[in-house]
Amino acid sequence: MKIVLVRHGESGHNARMNDNKNSSLTKKGKIQAEHLGKRLKREKIKIDKIYTSNLIRSKQTAEIVSKIIKIPISKSFEEFSEYPSANLKNFFVRLLNLKLGRLKKLLDKITKAKGNNKIIMVVAHGVTIRIIIGYLLEMPLGKKLLRFFHHNTGISVLEWNKKHKNWRLTSMNDTSHLPEKLKWGKVYE
Repeated sequence: MKIVLVRHGESGHNARMNDNKNSSLTKKGKIQAEHLGKRLKREKIKIDKIYTSNLIRSKQTAEIVSKIIKIPISKSFEEFSEYPSANLKNFFVRLLNLKLGRLKKLLDKITKAKGNNKIIMVVAHGVTIRIIIGYLLEMPLGKKLLRFFHHNTGISVLEWNKKHKNWRLTSMNDTSHLPEKLKWGKVYE
């Protein structure tokens, strides 16, 4: 099994255009998502299921990719929604966060058949992706995970190693599908 973790495209909140944390993709974010979908199609990466958070920017990113690769979105989950960085900085916040516990249970359910050759794509958020990587790699969920950076539509891939019976990170924040101006450039008007 492979899990393809994708951070959503640029949103109005990311671009500092508004304070709405559940904002839509910007024009640039939509173009980033199109580049991602075209790359998956060009490289013939056969995604079996697409999961997304229930926030607009993740759903829109997944919808754009879904149309290009012709795989429907399987389901949106609240557990894949955004987590404040305090979830990684503060032990007591992690300990008392029920949503974090539900995320772990959801990951256990999704990865139960990890010995198969399915490819699951999860479109989520930066801190959420860090938590997923940390949990599946059995790393302590702490503030050191905040050192990992994820560009909009950056791809990180976790692959189940059948021989060693553990997850390995085979790709981290891969943005080779994006031209430089879509990584760092100004917002498209």
